[in-house]
Parts: sequence; C-alpha cells; structure tokens
Amino acid sequence: MVCIMTDKIMTQPREPASSPGSSVASPPHHLLVVDDDPDIRRINAMVLHRAGYYVDTAEDGAFAWEALNVSRYDLMITDNTMPNLTGIELLKKLYATRMNLPFIMATGNMPEAAFAQYPWLEPAARLPKPYTVEELLGAVKKVLREADDAATSSQAFRGDDLKVNKNSQAGKPCGAPLQYSPNSRHRILVVEDEPDMRRLNVEVLESHGYKVDTAEDGMAGWEALHATRHAPESYALLITDHDMPGLSGLALVKKARAARMALPVIMATGTLPTEDLFNRYPWLQPAAALVKPYSVEQLLGTVEKVLRATVLSDEEFEPPSNWQGQPLPNGMQL
Repeated sequence: MVCIMTDKIMTQPREPASSPGSSVASPPHHLLVVDDDPDIRRINAMVLHRAGYYVDTAEDGAFAWEALNVSRYDLMITDNTMPNLTGIELLKKLYATRMNLPFIMATGNMPEAAFAQYPWLEPAARLPKPYTVEELLGAVKKVLREADDAATSSQAFRGDDLKVNKNSQAGKPCGAPLQYSPNSRHRILVVEDEPDMRRLNVEVLESHGYKVDTAEDGMAGWEALHATRHAPESYALLITDHDMPGLSGLALVKKARAARMALPVIMATGTLPTEDLFNRYPWLQPAAALVKPYSVEQLLGTVEKVLRATVLSDEEFEPPSNWQGQPLPNGMQL
C-alpha cells in the first residue's frame, strides 16, 4: 500500500470550538492541508479539526497530487515553495485535469508573477505567512461559504436552463436565450509557443466541447492550416500568439490570407500589433484580440462571440491585388 500522507488525520469532527473565529461544517467539509513545514502542517490540521472539519495533510505538492486522485476534497490550503512540486505546479496540474477545487494560497512569498500570467490560478483567498488562527479560520469559512453559494446557484441555473430547453422544444416562448453550444464545425487551432499557456487554453476549450489542435510556433501553425484547408473538418477559428520565433502571429495571418483562407482569427498575445498596420491592411485585422494575461471567462466569451458572429461560407478569401508587395508602414516587419 502506498503511503500518501505521513501525518494524515482522519478523525470525526468534534463539536465546534467556542472561539470567535471557529466555523462549523455541516455536513463536515473535507480539507487538504499542503505544507512542507511539519509544525505548520500539524498546527493547521489541529486548528481546523477542532473547528469541525475533516482534515488530511500532505508534506509537499507531489504527495498532495496523489491524495487528490484518491479522495474528494472541498478545499485545499497549500504552501507554494515546496520540494518536488510547488504549489503553483500543483495548481496547474489541478487545472489541466479539470478538478474544480477552491484553494487558499498560504505562503511566505506570494507568486504574484504566476497569478498575473495565469489569472485562472488566482486563489479564492490568500494567507501570507505568518498568519493567525483567526485569519486561517476566517479565510476557510469565507471560501467554503462562497463555494457552497456558487454550487447552489449553479444547480438553480441548471434547473432553469432545463425548463427553458423544454419550453423551446415545445414551441413555447422562452424567457432567456438558450446556452450556446459548439457544433461539429467548430474545430480550433491554437498557436502558442509557451507550453503551459498552450496546454491551459486547450484544456479550457476542450472542456467546453470544442475540438482543438495545437501548434508550437507560427510555422507549425501554417503547416496545420495548409494541411487541413480542404479537409471535411477544416478549422473554424485560429487563436494565435503574435510574438513567436520563426514566424510571428501576424505573419501567419498574412500567409493564411494570401492563401485565401477566410477563417476568423483571435490574436491572443502580450503585445498587439499597432492599429496603424491594421488600418492600412484591414484584411489582417483579427476578429478579436485577447491581451495577456486574460481570464478563462475572457477566452471562452471571445471564442463564443467570434464563432457566433462568423458566417463561414464556401467562398475563398480574396485579398486586394498586389497587396503582398506593398511595404509596411514605418518600416514594420512581419
């Protein structure tokens, strides 16, 4: 038998403590505490257990990942700087496998750069070390309450949505538009040279029903576009970074338009090309832009909006004559 956690606590919750910061979970919530400091791990587990929670502990991110694949948790409290697997690396694995688990980042140095780069990794709460017992219990209570409220709202929404669908099928008027759902034509190509961003985009889009292919740079993206342009399921949308080695995102769009490919483009990048260029070459204008860092909601909302607004036809794109030989303004390079 593999030992997942060396100091695992699996006891029935006691009566809630009388201290002002205590919280009661009814039915008891199941928490996972991840910290490589044995004293902090032990104290946190004891405090949370006395407050009425089921508590398991893990001494680093790798042990926590094993635990997450064995048990179901309502909340994870994790340090960031740990051996084997950091807190951020653990969260990326969670996100990649679509585990919907709220978490609290309890660490000495908050990984602000990672949160800025990957806004979907933003924790439900932050606890900078050192923190007090009251701060710990307050954060846990707040996050669990918000998670429970969100779950209740989601269930109510799904119930209303089923009623709307039922009414629509019966030919009755609907009080709200039906939820957008991808169809079989919505095959998307994601071109991104950063592996983590590429993988996260794919996970988000696939989890919402899209068929997704990836390319690690502009040239690989062009090869994928060219190979599938006459396929039964050609791409309905291109999502591309701009600043990439070899062939930039804008250069990729230029090659696609020169080949008379009419698919819409979302430019998802840290630095967008200037408006001057798009004003002079409007056929290179993307259907939408996402400036990094962007959120999951922004990604999905932009994709839905572009696909909903785009009417794909069998006609090929026809760029203006002699446009490829025209110089770019102000010495710009594609």
